[in-house]
Amino acid sequence: MLPLEKKLNITFEIERLVQKKLEIVVPQVVLDELKKLLNNEKQSTILKAKLALDLASKFSVLESETGYFADEEILRIAVEKDAIVATNDSELRMKLRARGIAVISLRGKNKLSLFGDIK
Repeated sequence: MLPLEKKLNITFEIERLVQKKLEIVVPQVVLDELKKLLNNEKQSTILKAKLALDLASKFSVLESETGYFADEEILRIAVEKDAIVATNDSELRMKLRARGIAVISLRGKNKLSLFGDIK
């Protein structure tokens, strides 16, 4: 949900960092978690979830294995596909980096940074 809050052009920023065109995908399990947030009591959470779903609709959906939490599935997919992951979740970032997965996350107010090497 962060790119919307910080007015980031996520596609441009990712291509700037990796210096090549990539296919940006959103795992289905992430979309499922965002949809669950639409039932939250906080209007701000509902609005952020709607905005995140709108942003996600611009990218391909990657079918996910069922039975996983989003973070577990993101980690599994990243390892399996040797993918770069964009996240601002510090716990997930640490797990990804421990496995040698490159991570893109917010640095400062409106810039993304790449942590790790692109293979």
